[in-house]
Amino acid sequence: MKRLLIIALGLICCQTVVFSQEVKVEIRGIRSAKGSIMVMAQADSESKPVYAMLPAVKDTVTVILKDVPWKKFLVSLYHDENANWELDMDDKGIPVEGYAREKCKKEQDAPATMKVKIYYPVQQ
Repeated sequence: MKRLLIIALGLICCQTVVFSQEVKVEIRGIRSAKGSIMVMAQADSESKPVYAMLPAVKDTVTVILKDVPWKKFLVSLYHDENANWELDMDDKGIPVEGYAREKCKKEQDAPATMKVKIYYPVQQ
Protein backbone atom coordinates (compact mmCIF):
# COMPACT_ATOMS: atom_id res chain seq x y z
CA MET A 1 0.00 0.00 0.00
CA LYS A 2 2.78 2.41 0.94
CA ARG A 3 4.62 1.59 -2.29
CA LEU A 4 1.46 2.27 -4.35
CA LEU A 5 1.03 5.66 -2.66
CA ILE A 6 4.66 6.62 -3.42
CA ILE A 7 4.24 5.61 -7.08
CA ALA A 8 1.00 7.61 -7.38
CA LEU A 9 2.61 10.71 -5.86
CA GLY A 10 5.59 10.34 -8.21
CA LEU A 11 3.32 10.20 -11.25
CA ILE A 12 1.41 13.29 -10.13
CA CYS A 13 4.65 15.22 -9.60
CA CYS A 14 6.01 14.15 -12.99
CA GLN A 15 2.82 15.22 -14.74
CA THR A 16 3.00 18.69 -13.13
CA VAL A 17 6.67 19.09 -14.05
CA VAL A 18 6.05 17.99 -17.64
CA PHE A 19 3.25 20.55 -18.09
CA SER A 20 5.20 23.46 -16.57
CA GLN A 21 6.35 25.72 -19.35
CA GLU A 22 7.25 29.25 -20.27
CA VAL A 23 4.62 31.87 -21.03
CA LYS A 24 5.60 34.74 -23.29
CA VAL A 25 3.78 37.99 -22.45
CA GLU A 26 4.01 40.85 -24.97
CA ILE A 27 3.06 44.12 -23.27
CA ARG A 28 2.02 47.00 -25.54
CA GLY A 29 1.26 50.66 -24.96
CA ILE A 30 3.97 51.43 -22.39
CA ARG A 31 4.10 55.23 -22.08
CA SER A 32 7.73 55.66 -20.95
CA ALA A 33 11.04 53.89 -20.37
CA LYS A 34 11.04 54.89 -16.68
CA GLY A 35 11.09 52.18 -14.00
CA SER A 36 10.19 48.51 -14.46
CA ILE A 37 7.39 46.26 -15.66
CA MET A 38 6.25 43.87 -12.92
CA VAL A 39 4.37 40.72 -14.01
CA MET A 40 2.67 37.99 -11.97
CA ALA A 41 0.77 34.85 -12.96
CA GLN A 42 -1.44 32.97 -10.51
CA ALA A 43 -4.07 30.25 -10.89
CA ASP A 44 -6.07 31.40 -7.84
CA SER A 45 -5.56 33.12 -4.50
CA GLU A 46 -4.23 29.88 -2.97
CA SER A 47 -1.56 29.11 -5.59
CA LYS A 48 2.05 30.25 -5.39
CA PRO A 49 2.53 33.08 -7.95
CA VAL A 50 5.12 33.12 -10.72
CA TYR A 51 6.85 36.51 -11.03
CA ALA A 52 8.95 38.34 -13.61
CA MET A 53 10.34 41.86 -13.82
CA LEU A 54 12.25 43.76 -16.47
CA PRO A 55 13.19 47.35 -17.30
CA ALA A 56 10.47 49.34 -19.01
CA VAL A 57 10.83 50.19 -22.70
CA LYS A 58 8.60 52.78 -24.35
CA ASP A 59 5.79 51.18 -26.38
CA THR A 60 6.37 47.36 -26.30
CA VAL A 61 8.30 44.86 -24.19
CA THR A 62 8.20 41.07 -23.94
CA VAL A 63 8.62 39.18 -20.68
CA ILE A 64 8.98 35.43 -20.18
CA LEU A 65 7.30 33.80 -17.19
CA LYS A 66 9.19 30.57 -16.44
CA ASP A 67 7.81 27.29 -15.09
CA VAL A 68 4.11 28.18 -15.17
CA PRO A 69 2.40 24.95 -14.02
CA TRP A 70 -1.29 25.78 -14.68
CA LYS A 71 -3.47 25.39 -17.75
CA LYS A 72 -5.68 28.35 -16.75
CA PHE A 73 -4.38 31.37 -14.86
CA LEU A 74 -4.54 35.14 -14.48
CA VAL A 75 -1.70 37.45 -15.50
CA SER A 76 -1.51 40.77 -13.64
CA LEU A 77 1.04 43.44 -14.44
CA TYR A 78 1.88 47.04 -13.74
CA HIS A 79 4.39 49.68 -14.84
CA ASP A 80 6.32 50.74 -11.72
CA GLU A 81 7.46 54.09 -13.14
CA ASN A 82 8.92 55.46 -9.91
CA ALA A 83 10.61 52.18 -8.83
CA ASN A 84 8.92 51.95 -5.42
CA TRP A 85 7.63 48.36 -5.97
CA GLU A 86 3.99 49.46 -5.55
CA LEU A 87 1.09 50.27 -7.86
CA ASP A 88 0.63 53.94 -6.93
CA MET A 89 -2.88 55.31 -6.44
CA ASP A 90 -4.30 58.83 -6.25
CA ASP A 91 -6.27 60.10 -3.25
CA LYS A 92 -9.44 58.46 -4.65
CA GLY A 93 -7.78 55.03 -4.94
CA ILE A 94 -7.43 55.19 -8.73
CA PRO A 95 -4.15 53.83 -10.13
CA VAL A 96 -1.79 56.44 -11.57
CA GLU A 97 0.63 53.87 -13.04
CA GLY A 98 -0.25 51.57 -15.91
CA TYR A 99 -1.70 48.13 -15.25
CA ALA A 100 -3.44 45.19 -16.93
CA ARG A 101 -5.07 41.85 -16.06
CA GLU A 102 -5.73 39.05 -18.51
CA LYS A 103 -6.99 35.49 -18.23
CA CYS A 104 -4.89 32.89 -20.02
CA LYS A 105 -5.53 29.31 -21.06
CA LYS A 106 -2.57 27.22 -22.28
CA GLU A 107 -2.76 24.30 -24.62
CA GLN A 108 -0.55 21.39 -23.56
CA ASP A 109 1.53 21.11 -26.74
CA ALA A 110 1.41 24.72 -27.94
CA PRO A 111 3.66 27.60 -26.90
CA ALA A 112 1.83 30.02 -24.63
CA THR A 113 1.93 33.60 -25.92
CA MET A 114 -0.17 36.50 -24.71
CA LYS A 115 -0.53 40.04 -26.04
CA VAL A 116 -1.62 42.56 -23.42
CA LYS A 117 -2.32 46.29 -23.74
CA ILE A 118 -1.36 48.22 -20.63
CA TYR A 119 -3.92 50.73 -19.38
CA TYR A 120 -3.04 54.12 -17.84
CA PRO A 121 -6.16 55.51 -16.12
CA VAL A 122 -4.61 58.89 -15.24
CA GLN A 123 -2.53 60.72 -17.83
CA GLN A 124 0.68 62.54 -16.90
